[in-house]
Formats: sequence, structure tokens, C-alpha cells
Amino acid sequence: MMLNPEGIPLGTNCTEAAPDPNAALRFEDLTIDDDLSLLDRVVRYVRSGIALQRLVHVKMIAETAKTVGTASTINTILPLLPTLILDQESIIRQHLAAQLLPLCLTCMFGDDENFDPQAFRKSRSAKNTENSSYKYNSEGYTIATLKIVHHINILITDPDMDVRKAASDALATLALYIKPQDIPSCILPTPLRLVQNIQNEKSGGPLQGQPGRPGTAGGPGAASNNNDDFCITASNLLADIASLDSTQVPPSMVAQYITPTIVALCKHSSFRVRRAAVQALPRVIGGSSMADVQENLMPCFIRLSKDEVYRVRKSVGECLVDMSRSLMLLPASLVDMGKPLSGPKRSKQIESFRLTLQEMRRNSLIPICTRLLQDTNKVVRHGMMQFLGPFIASFYPLEGEGYSQDDENGIMYMLGGKEAENSVGGLGVQFFPHANGMVSRLNPDNISAAVAKKTKAPTPRSELPIDSVEFLESHLPSFLEKCHNDAMSLFRILQHRIKHPVPAKDITAVKQSLMPSYVNLSSINTGDSNVDAEMRVYCAYSLPGIILLLGQSGWEDSLKACFFQLITGSSISAQSKGEAALVPLPVKRCLASSFHTVCNMLGPSITKTTLEEKANKLDLLTIFEVNFLGDADETVRLNVIRNLPSFLSLLSFSKRSNYLPVLYEIIKGDTMLASKRTNVLNPILLNWRQRDMIAQILPNLISLYRADQVRQYLWPIVKILLSDAVNIVRENVEWSIPILLRCYEVGNCSFGGEGDVLHASKFSTEACDEVFLFLKDTLLNNSSPRSAARSSAGAFSKRQSYCRILSAVALILRLNIGAKSANGDTRDDTDGNAPPQHPFYTLSSVEYTHLHQLLKKTLLPSALLMKEDKVTNVRLALAKCLRVMPLDIRDRGKVGVVLRTLEDEIQTWEGGGGQDMDSEVPTTKKIQMSGMSLAGSTSTNGDPKAVRVSGNIDMQGTTGNSMETSSKGSLTGDSRRNR
Repeated sequence: MMLNPEGIPLGTNCTEAAPDPNAALRFEDLTIDDDLSLLDRVVRYVRSGIALQRLVHVKMIAETAKTVGTASTINTILPLLPTLILDQESIIRQHLAAQLLPLCLTCMFGDDENFDPQAFRKSRSAKNTENSSYKYNSEGYTIATLKIVHHINILITDPDMDVRKAASDALATLALYIKPQDIPSCILPTPLRLVQNIQNEKSGGPLQGQPGRPGTAGGPGAASNNNDDFCITASNLLADIASLDSTQVPPSMVAQYITPTIVALCKHSSFRVRRAAVQALPRVIGGSSMADVQENLMPCFIRLSKDEVYRVRKSVGECLVDMSRSLMLLPASLVDMGKPLSGPKRSKQIESFRLTLQEMRRNSLIPICTRLLQDTNKVVRHGMMQFLGPFIASFYPLEGEGYSQDDENGIMYMLGGKEAENSVGGLGVQFFPHANGMVSRLNPDNISAAVAKKTKAPTPRSELPIDSVEFLESHLPSFLEKCHNDAMSLFRILQHRIKHPVPAKDITAVKQSLMPSYVNLSSINTGDSNVDAEMRVYCAYSLPGIILLLGQSGWEDSLKACFFQLITGSSISAQSKGEAALVPLPVKRCLASSFHTVCNMLGPSITKTTLEEKANKLDLLTIFEVNFLGDADETVRLNVIRNLPSFLSLLSFSKRSNYLPVLYEIIKGDTMLASKRTNVLNPILLNWRQRDMIAQILPNLISLYRADQVRQYLWPIVKILLSDAVNIVRENVEWSIPILLRCYEVGNCSFGGEGDVLHASKFSTEACDEVFLFLKDTLLNNSSPRSAARSSAGAFSKRQSYCRILSAVALILRLNIGAKSANGDTRDDTDGNAPPQHPFYTLSSVEYTHLHQLLKKTLLPSALLMKEDKVTNVRLALAKCLRVMPLDIRDRGKVGVVLRTLEDEIQTWEGGGGQDMDSEVPTTKKIQMSGMSLAGSTSTNGDPKAVRVSGNIDMQGTTGNSMETSSKGSLTGDSRRNR
């Protein structure tokens, strides 16, 4: 008998035998030998007697296989699988199942360094498999489709549900990567044989050809439950396979293998199996032919909606949204399955299929919905009420001009396409949450987490060229990007509504059959207050999607009364009599989040109100002011403040101006900025998130008003927030200063009248001087009222703030180099067809000159005096600021000298190794730097790293005297984001 160096017996193939589970553990068994290579570690510890060690190293199998390549995977890793699939711990079997798919890919493509799963699937979808640059490893392909698939088959029959789910996901996703002709012989036999064996096996023993599984309970009842579980697993697996791309699983294959099995499961004696079959039908329909849908699948769905078991009927109601959407996704796939068509022929064929399926949806799904709403079982009725709103909204056409999910003009693309992968914000997903869930369920890319879409990680700032647009944009705060993306998504959705009107027959059918039941949800009275509140939440949740579907006419017919019923708790007539009911808090929060979308869809009509509505305070402007901004709940106010600029942009300039004083009083009132709510455990003001949200919307808010209005109403708010006790609030409001100074450009200060040019020039000068003097007194001279009683020793954080403000002004200049327009002021622009503007990208040439002069002559000289500041973090902030200056300022004169001096100093810190001047800022050409973190105690927008400083920082960011010394040596201590 051969032994390894540790004394473990080796098998006949010179591999280590599994340890005896009954042997006593030694101390050596409890430790991990880190000197072993990755492969050796996996080989040894996946057979450890300690379950945790096995679990950790089972999770490393895929990574190890990718590292060692195909040959070592086949020779060393695969022999470990037979023992692992029979492991006594279900969690280990579950994670092993998740590792088998990447293990198959390594065997088939492991030697191809350029293999990309997503690109491979795209090449398959484009039907250019023959010309694909990816080539299979013949030996690895055979092993993957035979041996590894055999292991997956065993795990699919595991008694543990999570193990079966992981194995099913692996097998279904594997079908995307193997040859299409091998799917019937390699993938489909597993679920088909599973169902067939269960139909034939009535004894309750193990399935034919399958070894006994660990943890299987005995007895006829247990066997019956296991059989039902296996049928449910087979149903879901077949649905996943059917929903794959038609180039891999064509409709003929679905009709031959999958549809007959699903139809049989729809007639199963167990209601659990029938319910699983109902949930599988929408995905099967997505890959079927028109004849198959009409003759087999839709009749099954209709029959199950009348099932004798109420749980099955309830599942039918829950699947109506997916059925509606899958029917409308079918036309493009039906056309693309046959002979490729393009141009008018393709559009004509798609339109023909679409009209047929729309009629099927109206004639089949709407009657099912109305029948379930009147079901004798209240669980079925309430379940259908829950999905009624999403079902109505599903009649809105999500496709674009190309009638496919990948069409960039469609909402489907916004929900699941490339734009949704790396963007921050974007309103599409929130606007169609039910549709987004459907996209996830019907998208084969989401079947397995093991090969989920890989979003390209953003390039670290330190790797970007210092003067590139990407480098400059990386400094902008995420809330600006999110706000702009939200506005753009809403704009695109509304444009899509104009270009793709809803069919008139669909609108008529919805209004006649479904809308009365939906509107009734806003005032439902079941006798159970909890159920009533829940139904009102469901109603409010789907309101924006239904308004988008029905448009202005639907709002006037019934949705307007529904909205006021939800927000006031009583009907318009009852409200006029002074009657009111308690509105559930989730309803108010939901409506506050979607209020701006409702107003955007209604357009200018939001300001048109009758005398009765004004008298009863039931116009939308009053609702906005009283029921949202004035609500006692902080979350309601936060939700509406977040989208305040979007709402105000809809108003005409005169109405927007009249509303500003009211808005100013509300923001400065007791519920927001003036609130001083504290408690003993947390001395910080509790409503700082409200103030932070106001700080985030100020750049877009300032862009909506004239300079005199900004100076009178918004500048005082900026001053309050610049002196806030919470650091993140101060940081975020700093981004409003460039927009504020831009607003004070002479052309923007011209309001008409005699001598207007002189008045505008005087106003601009005074307003800009006022801003500078406030910044100087508050941040440089430390003379704000709030800090008068504090030691000036903590003023270093304010000097950092001044440097960040200069950085923001410099960035808006750098991002608008070459501005051509003579006047960028769009405050009087009420054209609804114009896309929303980013506040940092719409600088006109005169505004550019104005800001450039302010920066160079007014703001910058005070900052350059900090080059010899006693606090290290201040000098670091100054260096970061000078890095992003316009080139004509940065590379010339005194600024260039100061920057090079600071860089030389930074390079000498920490014994010559230095610290990153900005952990994300690359070095300049002249000086090579490494390693110094510049976050400081107040780094820009959440920089996770911080320079280490001594002393304890209080809520104002002040420190002890130890920080106010020359700091060219090593820095110690902790500088945290303060609040």
C-alpha cells in the first residue's frame, strides 16, 4: 500500500483516499496548510472530515479549474466528484451543483484565454456559430456532456430542494453552450426521464438508475412527496429550457419534447404539480410556435383557471402578468425562427402575429382575470386583486420599433439591456417593477448566477489619463448622475408612449372589464382593515403604469378620483363635506415616490383645476404642498423632495415663480431645516437625511429660476446647509456653488427694462461678491455664528471645504471646454420634447468666461495661500483642487509652481514611499507618485480612504492641537467622516 507524506493511503490511481469519517480528529486536521498550491489544497480538503473545510474548498473548485486548465481539471478534479455528490451535508451538495457549470465550461473552452460566456451566447443568437472564433476542446466536450452531466442528473434527484434548484439551473444554462443538436440527447432526457420514472414508479423507492440519496426519508407518504417534488423540479427545468434562445431550442423541439410533458403535468393528480405547471406555462409559451400556443398551452391555462383547488386558481392569477408579456414577446421570435426577414416584410409579419396574439390576450386572459376577481374563495380574490394593477399595466407595449427585447428604442432595453448594467439611477426599473420582474424571469441569461451577466467594473480613477473626460467625470458625485439618469429615463418613457400608442381595442377592453375593479381598490372595504390597507398599497403601486397605459382620458375618466381617494382617504364628494379617513403610511410613501411621474405623464393639465377643486384643496399643487411636503412622516417628505426639480420643471415659469416663496417657507420650516429633533443617545440632528436630500437637488433646482429669485430664496438655503453640523450635507451642497455662480452671469441677470444692462452688471457683481465673502468668512476666517463658540483649531475641515468648492468650479469649466452657444439659460424653456439637461454640461460660452474669471481672479488667490498650511489634509485638498484646474490656469504661473511644490512634498512623506495624493487620481507627467491617500476627514463624496491624523474629531470636524502642527512626517490617528 502506497502512502503520501502525511501517511494517508493512496488509491490505485495514486490519488488520496477519503479520510475515515469515524477516525478521531487530530490537531493537524484542524489547520489549513497554506503552503500547498491551489490545486493541492482543493484535492486534500474537499475530502476533509470537517464539513466546513469541505464546504470552503468545494466553493473553490471552479476557480481552481479555470486556473489549472482543462488537462488538470480532467485528470485531477473530476475524480473528486463521485464522492462529493454523495456528501452527507446538503449545503455542500448545493454548492457543488453550482460549481459544475463553470467546470463544464472549463472542460469545453478552458484552454481558450479569450473565452467570454456572454460573447459566446451572443454569437449563438446571431446565428453565426460556424464562424465563431470559439472552438470546443473535443475531449473536454465529451467529458462535460457525459460525465459531468451524469453528476448533475444525480443532484437533480436530490431530496433537498435547494440542491435540485442549483443542479437544474446548471443543466439549463449548460444548454446555452453545447451544440444545439446535442440538446435532445444530453439535456432534455433528464427532466423527461424524471417525469416518466415517477409515472412508472409507484413503490416509493429510489428512481430507476439512481443511487440512494443521503438523508432520504422512508415510507409511502415520503415517497409520494418526493415524487411530487421531482415533478415540480422537472416542470421548472423544462420551462427554463424552453425559454432559451430559439437558435438553441427551436419551437419544433419544444413542441416535440417539452409541450407534451407540461400538458401532462397540468393534468397531474397533485395540486402542487399542477400549480408548478401553471408557473411554467409563460416561459414555455415564450419558446413555442403559434399553433402550439393556440392548440395546447393556452387551453391548459384556461382549464387550470377553473381548477377545483383554490391554490391552483390563485397561481393562475399570479401568472397572468407573465402570460400577457410572454405573448407579446412571441411575435419577434416567431419571425426570426424561420427564414430571416428584414425591412417591411419582417415588420408586416410581426404585426400580423402581434394582432393575433393581442386578440388572444383580450379574449382569454381578461375573462380569466374577471372570473378570479369574483371567485368564491377570498384568498383567490385577494390574490388577483394584488396582481390586477400589474396585469392592466402589462397591456402597455414595452417593445420598440424592432419588436424585440434588444431594441434600443424599447422599454425592455431600458429594463434589462446594456444601459441598465452600469448606470446609476434610471427610472425604468422603478416605473415598471412588475415588467422588470418578468424580464428577469423570462431572460435566459438570468437562469444561473454562475454565468450571470458580468458588468464591466469601472476603471479606477488612478488608471485614467489625468486630462481625459472620464477622469474628470469620475469626480462628479453619484447623486448628480442618478438624478440626470432618472430624468432621462422618464423622458424616454414618455417619448416611447408618443411613438408607440396603445391599441385602441386594448384600451377599450381594459376600461370596460378591469378598471372598475381596480378603482374600487382605492376604497375597498372587506371588513378587515389590514387587508384594506394592503389593497390600497397595491393600487398605489401600479398607478403610474396604468396612467401611462390609459393616458389623459383614463385620468379624467376614473384615475383622478382613484388618486384623490388614495391620498386623502375619502372620495372627492366626501372630502368636500369635510369627511376624511386615515391614509395608510405605505400608500403615502408610494404615491410620494411616483407623484412626479404622474405629473409628467399628465403634462400641463396638472395646473388646470376647477373652482370646486380649489375650494376643497383637491388640486395637484395643493396636494403636493399639504399632503406630501407638509406630511409628518420623514420618508414621505424625502420621497417627494428627491424628485422636486422634475415636478417643478413641468410648471410654467410664472407659476413656478409664484410657488417658490411657498416652497422656501416649507423647506425652512419646522419639518425640515428648522427641525431640531434630538435624543439623548444621538445628539446629532435626526433629520439630516432630509437636509442632505435638499442639498442634492439644489443644483437642478437653481437651474429652474432666475438669478434674483435664486439670490432671494435659494442662496439662503445654501448658506444654511454649508454650515450644517453633518459633514455629508456640507459636502453635497458644495456642488451647488458652481451652478449658483453660473446663474449670476450678467446675461442671466438681465430682466428687461430701461438701463437693464447696467443693472444686470451691478447685480451680478454684488451677488458674486456676496457668495465669495460668505465663503471667505465662513470657511477661511471661521466666523460663522455656529462656530463662534468653538476653537479655531478645527477650521482645517472648512479650508478643505473651500478647496473642494474650487474643484467643483474647475470641473464645470473642464467639462464644458469649447462651449459654443451664446446663451445657455433654459429657465423659460417649457418645451416638453426637449431632453433634460445635466447641470454640469450646459455651460454657454459667456457663462464659461464668467466662471473662468471668477475662479482665476476671485476664488483661487485665497486657496493658493494654503500651500503652507499647517494641516496636512488641507495641503492635500489643495493639491487635488489644483489637479483639475483648467489647463491655462494649472500649467502656468503661480498655480503650476504651487502644484509642483506640493507634489514634491507629498513624494517625500512616509520615508520617501509617499502616500496617494488621491487614491484615485493618477500622477502628473512631471512627478511620479505612489501611495498617498487624500481622503482626509472630508474627502469628496464618500472616498473610503482617509489620511491618518491625530486628535479626536468632533461633530464639526475639529481636532486637538496636535493636528495644528507642521505635518511632513508620518501621520497617525484616525480621520473619519464626521457628522
